[in-house]
Amino acid sequence: MKTFPVQIWGKYHKRLKIGGVTVTIDGSPQGRTAFFTTHYLTGGPGGEKDWRGELTFPQDTINTMVKRVYDLGVPLNLHSNGDGAIDAFLAAHEFAAAGDLTKNRHVTMIHAQFTRKDQLDKYVQYKIRPSFYTLHTYYFAEAHIANRGKEQAMYLSPMRDAIDKGLRPTNHTDFVVAPLDQMFMLWSAVNRVSRAGAEIGPDQRITPLEGLKAMTIWAAEQYGEQASKGSLEPGKLADLVILDKNPLKVDPMAIKDIKVIETIKEGKTIFTRE
Repeated sequence: MKTFPVQIWGKYHKRLKIGGVTVTIDGSPQGRTAFFTTHYLTGGPGGEKDWRGELTFPQDTINTMVKRVYDLGVPLNLHSNGDGAIDAFLAAHEFAAAGDLTKNRHVTMIHAQFTRKDQLDKYVQYKIRPSFYTLHTYYFAEAHIANRGKEQAMYLSPMRDAIDKGLRPTNHTDFVVAPLDQMFMLWSAVNRVSRAGAEIGPDQRITPLEGLKAMTIWAAEQYGEQASKGSLEPGKLADLVILDKNPLKVDPMAIKDIKVIETIKEGKTIFTRE
């Protein structure tokens, strides 16, 4: 805070801006370190019995950190995967924002993978934007089924329900955990097919257009940059890619094979596929 006072946050300087604070309160579901309200079917990573995972910090510490960020008035990216960790953050929010629970504090729930339906309602009420991670429906679905059971695994990253409730979720790759491949990320959100070829929560599929919004317009909103980024409009930055096929028209299973043939940054071409 001494080196980078909060007054300079949120503004670009030499193409870098400090966008807010990230607080990580649990681990990963495939590593069995995410925190849940119910036990893992496979025990803990060290052979623990009746294992639900653990919070990274005690609840009181989470409360204090969230209140500190809210008092600074800067965006918060809150990393939580298990439904127990999500409950812990919602409790921290209710503590830190007690005077006005519904004010938009620019909070993004990073991953939010095992969100329950009742928690989606809290996101709407408290103006929390989930940033889902649909690549898990491909890369880790079988691990989640083994660890958490089929019913819970099928509701992984519930983008359909989130959008239907009026939320504008984003989607991300969590590189370097999963490859940095935007078209494959879009494919995973639209198709929800696992590495073994199983359908993972087909009722949570979204349309290709919704998937693109979760990568562009809604992502720009998440970072408070919708005035200059996210869509192609006069007055915004000319940042775009040109694709070899239209993701809105190809067979949904072919989306992952679409290639970027040109990348344009502020009106200048910076990449051309040979």
